[in-house]
This record gives sequence, C-alpha cells and structure tokens, in this order.
Amino acid sequence: MLQKGFMHFRFVLTLCLFFCGIRMLRAQEKYVTFSGHVQEAGGHAAIPGATLQLKNAGVGTACNAAGEFVFKAPGHLLPDSLLITSMGYQPLTIALPANGAALTLHLEKAVVHLPEVTVTAVDGLALVKEAVARIPRNYDTAGVRLTAFYREYIRLRDDTLNYNESVLDIFKTYNTTASYKDQVRIVKGRKVRTDDHGDPRFHSFISNITNTAYSSLAEDIQKVALSEWSFLAERNFRYYNYTYLETLQQGSSSLVVIDIKPRKPQKKALLYGTLYLDDASKAIVRCDWGITPEGLDYVNKHGKGGVGYSIMSFILHATLDFTNIKTSMTYKPYKGKWYLSSMQRHWNLDVNSPRRNLHHAPWTGDFTLQITGVNKDSTRPFTGNVADRVNSVGNQISMHTDTAFWEHYNFILPELPDSLRKPQDSVTMGVSTDTVHISNRENGFTLADTLRGMLTPLRTCYDVAYYDLAADIDLAHHYLRGNNRIKFKVVAPFSRMQVDLYANMKIDTILFRGQPVPYTRAFDAVFVQLPVTLQSGEDELYISYEGAPQESDARRSMWGGILWDHDDEGNPWVQMVCQGSGASLWWPCKDHQSDEPDSMRIRITIPNGFTEISNGRLMSKTAVGPDKTCFEWKVTYPINNYGATFCFGKYTHWQDYLVRNGQDTLTLDYYVLPWHEQRAREMFAQVKPMLKAYERDFGPYPFPRDGFTLLESPYQMEHQSGVCIGKVLKDSNAVFFPTVLWHEVAHEWWGNAITVKDIADMWVHEAFATYAESLFVEDRMGRAVAIEYSNAERGSVKNKEPITGVYNVNHIHYDIGDMYSKGSLLLHTFRSVLNDDARWFALLRDIQAHFRYQTLSSDELVNYICRQTGKDLHAFFDQYLKHTSIPVLEYSLRQQGASLQLRYRWKADEAGFNMPVRVSSAPGKTAFIYPTTSWKTITIPHLQADDFAVDEDHFYIATRQL
Repeated sequence: MLQKGFMHFRFVLTLCLFFCGIRMLRAQEKYVTFSGHVQEAGGHAAIPGATLQLKNAGVGTACNAAGEFVFKAPGHLLPDSLLITSMGYQPLTIALPANGAALTLHLEKAVVHLPEVTVTAVDGLALVKEAVARIPRNYDTAGVRLTAFYREYIRLRDDTLNYNESVLDIFKTYNTTASYKDQVRIVKGRKVRTDDHGDPRFHSFISNITNTAYSSLAEDIQKVALSEWSFLAERNFRYYNYTYLETLQQGSSSLVVIDIKPRKPQKKALLYGTLYLDDASKAIVRCDWGITPEGLDYVNKHGKGGVGYSIMSFILHATLDFTNIKTSMTYKPYKGKWYLSSMQRHWNLDVNSPRRNLHHAPWTGDFTLQITGVNKDSTRPFTGNVADRVNSVGNQISMHTDTAFWEHYNFILPELPDSLRKPQDSVTMGVSTDTVHISNRENGFTLADTLRGMLTPLRTCYDVAYYDLAADIDLAHHYLRGNNRIKFKVVAPFSRMQVDLYANMKIDTILFRGQPVPYTRAFDAVFVQLPVTLQSGEDELYISYEGAPQESDARRSMWGGILWDHDDEGNPWVQMVCQGSGASLWWPCKDHQSDEPDSMRIRITIPNGFTEISNGRLMSKTAVGPDKTCFEWKVTYPINNYGATFCFGKYTHWQDYLVRNGQDTLTLDYYVLPWHEQRAREMFAQVKPMLKAYERDFGPYPFPRDGFTLLESPYQMEHQSGVCIGKVLKDSNAVFFPTVLWHEVAHEWWGNAITVKDIADMWVHEAFATYAESLFVEDRMGRAVAIEYSNAERGSVKNKEPITGVYNVNHIHYDIGDMYSKGSLLLHTFRSVLNDDARWFALLRDIQAHFRYQTLSSDELVNYICRQTGKDLHAFFDQYLKHTSIPVLEYSLRQQGASLQLRYRWKADEAGFNMPVRVSSAPGKTAFIYPTTSWKTITIPHLQADDFAVDEDHFYIATRQL
C-alpha cells in the first residue's frame, strides 16, 4: 500500500566496494533450471506470488509480482510433477521434463460460489469497512518472530545489477513508532558479483536500494491500512469505487473478492487493487495493488528517495523515474490469527543519463519475501546483530554460503509452522543493573540536580574571567591528576561560593591567595568558605584534584564522560565528551552554562607517541620527564565549559588556509588517523565552501584568532575551535555527504559563539545546527533539494516530550532528538511564515551579531525575533517548543459550481495560535490563508476540490479534512 514511509525509494549512496573478492554465484551442475510465467487461463494477466513446488519433494519457489519465476530443481529429484498454486485459483499439476524448459503456465480461477439470488447488491465498501474494523481481531497485535527467505533481483536492460538471496530472522511489530520498529537479522546470504563497467558510483546508485526487506515489512496490511494514501483508510474512501466481484471456493473456505478502482475523474486516488477476504472472519488474506498514472506522478515527485536520491542524481547526472509498481501480499492462519505469508514487489523505472548514453533505459526490480516460520515464544526486540535499515540487503551480505544450506532453504513451506528454534542468544532489551538515578520528567529530579542546574546566590555572586587548567592523563590506570586556577570578578559581596566537581573526584587542596581554605561537598557541588568577604574587584581560587573520571555510557541519553577507545590498529584513542553531564565530571569549575570564561589555557600531559588536541591554538609541546609530553593550548574567546576538551591518538596533521574577504587569513588545521588521510582530504575539500556559506548566512567565523581545527575522533562533538567529527571517515560512503561535518561545524556559530544559559534551551544549539545542514545543501544544490532535506527530518520527530526541557535542574538525560529534528522543522516553517528570504537571512546574521560571545535564553531569543520582525510570534514558538503536538489545520471543502468553498481553522494547544499557511489558490498555484483557532470560510474561484492541497512541504503541520 502506498505511503510516504514506504515509497521513499532511497538509494544507498555508496561505492560498491563490497563486490570485491566475491565469487560469482553460479548454478551447480546437479540443478535443472525451469523458468517462465504463471498467468490466468484465457488471458495473459500475470498471477503474482504463485507457488511452484515439486509434488513429491519439498523444494520449490514463488513467482515475483510480475508472475515470473526461475526454479532450480535438484536433478536427483527428477523426473517429477510440478504443483502450481495461488490463492483464488485452482491448483495445476504438470509433468516436468528432465532437461529443463521455459514454461508458460495457466491457472483457472477457483470455483465460483453462487450465492442465493437476492435483490440487494453486495456492498463492496461495506465489506472493506468491516475488514478494516476487524484488523485488530484478525491479526496479531503483539510482536512476532518470523523466519523468511528473501530475494532481490535488479537489472538494467539485460544487465544484472544486483542479485542476492538471504535467510532472515525477523522481529515484526504490529505497528511502527519511533521506538518500536521491525528488526531484521541476516542469518546467511549469497549474492552475484556484478560488473560496474568502470562506473562504480553510478552502478551503486542504480543497484543498491534502501533495505527493501524492511520496506517489505512496512507494507504489511496492519501497518498501511491507515496510511496517507491507502485505499483502506476511511478518509480515502471518497476517492474509490469498491466493487464486489465474486465469492470463490478455496478448499473448505470461501474468498470474497473486492475490486478497487479510482472514481473518475479523481486525482487523489493513487492506487488500484484487488482484495481477497476470508468470508468467515473477513480477514484480508490477499491484497494485490498497482499504481495509477496519478500515483506515478506523485511517487516521481515525492518518493524516489528524498534528499538522498536528489543529491546523488545531481552529482552523477542521472535520473530514475518510476513507470510501474505492483505488489502482492498474502496471509495464512496460525493459531487463530492471520500472519504475513509472502510479499512480492515488482518495480519498473526509466534510467536517463545522457552522458552515459542512457535514454529511458528500462530498470526492473523484483523483491520477494517468503515467510517460512512463525514463533510466538520469543517476541521481544533483538538487542544485537540487527541489519541496518538504510544499507541495502546485498551490501550487508559478505559471502555466499555452502550448497547444503541453500538446498535446505530452497523451498516454500505450505503452512506456517512454529519452526523457529528458541534463540540461544539474548533478545531482551539491555537493562542496566546499576542503580544510578537518571533524572528527567519521568523519574523526577533530586537535590543534586538543583545544585547542578540552579543559579543560587553562591554562584551569581561571581563571574568567571579565566581558567588555567592542567591535567596529567594516566593512560594505564585510566586516571588523571590536575589543577585549575580560577580567576573571577566579584558581582555581589560574598565570603562563600560554589564551584563544581563530581563527587567521585578527589580534591587535594583549595587555595585562596596562596593559603588553604575549608570547603564542604554536597553531591557534585563544592562550597568554599573564604576567610574574608569580597566586596568588589577580581580574585582567584586554585584547586588541585585527581581521580578516575566518569566514563561515557551510551545506554543513557547524554551521559557524558571520558572515552578510552582504540583505533583500528589497536592504539589507544582517548577523548573527553562531557556535554550534558557537565565539565565538572573531569575538572573543577563553575559548571553552569550561563557563565563562560573570557579566555582559557589548557595544558594536557599524555604519554609520548601520541598527538593531543584541545581548543584554540597550540602554543607549545614540552617534554615532561622521559616518557610524557605536555600540550599547551590557548583560547582567546569566551568558551562554554563542555566545549573545553582533550583528545589524543596516533594522528597525522596538515594545515591549510582560508582567505576571507580577500584579506584575512584563517588557519585550518586537520588531524586524522594516518590511514584515513586520503579519504579525509577528499572529504575536507568541502570545508572552505562550507565555511564561506556559513559566513554568508550567519556572519563571520566567530574565532579567527584561535583558528579552525577539525579532527577525527572516537565521538562527534562541537568542541569550540576543535571540532570533532567522530568516526565518519571509516565510512567511504560519507565522503560526498558528510552531514556530521556540516552539523558539528555549524555549532561554531550555534552553541559556541552563542550558548544557552540553561541546557533546557539547548534546542537553540541543535535546531539551528541541524537547519544549517539544509542551508549548505541549498548552497550547493538549490532550494528544492534543501526543502527535501529539511522534510526528511519529519521521520525522526517523536513528539514525546516538548522541545524545551525543565529549567534549573540540568534536564538533559532523556531522548532529546526532537531538539534537532522538530527544532529544525520549526525554523524551516518560520522561514516560510516570513515569506521573505532577504529578511530571513538578515535575521540569522542579526541574531549572531546581537548575542555573539554571550549566553541567552530561549525567551530572550524569541523576544528578540519578535522585535526584529515587528510581529508577536510567541504563540507560534510556544506551540512548537512547549507542546508535544504540532498544529493541525482542520478544513472542509464544498464545491459550488466552478468555485470551491473552504472552511478552516487551527487546532492547537496555544489559544492564540494564528500562523499563516499556503493552500491551493488555482491549479498549480498557492496563496496564504490566515487561520486562527476559530472557524473561517472563504470561496476560491475556479478551483475543483481535486486540485486543492495544503502546502506541507514548507510548513511542519498536520492536516485533517472533515
């Protein structure tokens, strides 16, 4: 069933390196090959998914969605008879010749059950409504474990691009949410080596599709019945005719056949199809569907892979356009419920690339998923070895396997037995056994959270001016010893002050004016008692300390710490990542984002043989004893505490320069693992145009005195003037599309040049940095691709918690993904609301100029935007930031001759929500309407209801036609 999530035909942006070294898959001599078509008797209509099986043995195969098959029968089982079956048709048995043949097989329709003569015609739509209503009763509403045979066969003309087969272990869900999804494990697989004809990137583009095993599961009736374009969704009933055709006798059961076709004229009916209902239960036991010309037009505009396709099409000068889509799915009963039995999909496309002399070259793809086992004893999600959702199945198959294995799996089971053995490995979600309290809305907050997140008088009484931090890393014992000299300005008289250092870190001494002073500790707060009351001026505190810093834990959201990692050659590779948990996990400071030092010195001592990178400029390297080196770094701008860091490993280094405005020179320093240097140089070719684009859109690079440093690291992080890009260089596919690079560098403006006072407002960092990615796409490939890029974030939004967090408690240990995705879509929408790009980009630059080197709150930012635009936008921002739901445009249409009456309003949490939005004003044109939370009515001249649409490409909203 067509839906946005399924039909995104996203091509994996890879080089087909996986084919190197793979032996050619070939038919063994002991097999006899039969091929051909299965069609309806009396015509040429293909029968998708028909099963072919040796009568006296278990081996067999199934037709694809076009009714085609290739069957390799073991020679020692021949001669034999071939049994051909398909739901809704009478079985057919033929004798097989011993030497193979091309066959065209015709199946007669099943016996038609003649009901008693009745005056009232059978209502096809009523039957469909009943079948949809019974879905929760007829199908399993819990997770289920399946085994399956899977095959992909993709070709361009007569050239095989991708042929692979695999056995899958599947955890299948009843529905799909952001945190509850289908999972696939590839048990074993084999594939054909193919020829890329000296054009590997293009070959990869047209042959490797986003994991079609996952998208096959996504087409399951249970998931798509209510999807946007499904003919089973109640809101779409108005677009189709549902016609009862006949009732067929299939063994002891009766099948009710419903034909579904678009009403004429109807532009919003994108599909046609046939349903087979079990007469007793009204379960949908088979669904065949195809796509209409209007559907093809929609898919070619919206569903060829989104931004991934658009970018690679731009780079490779090639396009692909759907010309046909067919799908057939069947279900079989097991223990009182109906389970997916097979999914056959057939796609046709035209490939065009004039530089390759390809003009409407026919591309064909067939995808078969055949379920071979159901298990209800193990129904929890997998915890490991799960296949990647984006990477194609073929890419994830490394070798082909022994013949005996494939002989065992070269069959189609006639029933769905509980055949899967109980797994020996754990399939339960990993649960931490320690008792650390994770503070968030769900678990509540503690005094420790208040001490960490609140600005009390013991903090606001002073303003940090300078940190002089030194740390000596004991690599062997995962330990550090350090000291920090804190220079501060007196804001209000005080004799007692709070600094912060995690409780597991030992304080050796605290000195004030050279003399030890007493202190007490409460959780991670340190309360220092001074011998005098400071009235004004500047002073300083010296703290020496030691300990084993908290280690980062990926099981907990934003649980920062030190990473004791290793590179691919086994060398230590160490990084400090402390955003969220806070800098005080490894050094003593005033650990609140509202207060940044004006400048900072960082000295990190590490074992010889490694290169260490922190922030700012490298001032010196000094030998410390016979086996250690101290790296000294100087930061000359304000820096947030979590942005101060260290990272060391076996790096190679080179330097470049960016000439800015024809006169200023910005130094560019790059640090990568030596074996990634060539790939890094290719990727980093984007750095100069990216920096220029960001300077144009956001204003000058914020830290020119400190230079710009980019480094490969165990984890990606926006450390100021020392941007870490993680392990992206391990992925050769990311060279052309390094979104992590674009994102982390954007944080130099959004997060480093300006920083939020409370981490609850961290959306300002992440939303703007995520949106900056789309701006760089726009710079390189145009606005249309950038819009696709922004809208691709919709699939990541969970709307589980508001974007803004809880204030004064360091609220960060929860799923913060919506700060990125939903926050970026908020900015994308706001740009459309302004409807003035010159004003939009001026506003971005003005925000940077006004708040540069300062900390700010979300409210301060929104108030500034309102002043600059002259508009009261509080309800707009509050709706997206403070509520989990997005605004819904409710509307109804009434045709009045050649005119269309539109009644509309916003359904929103904010009472004063009044965002303008674009809707159709004429075929192919849009104009603004100005909804509020009260109903309004307008009449649009010369517009038919079929031509009406709401602009959801430029506005992150939901719609509901009443």
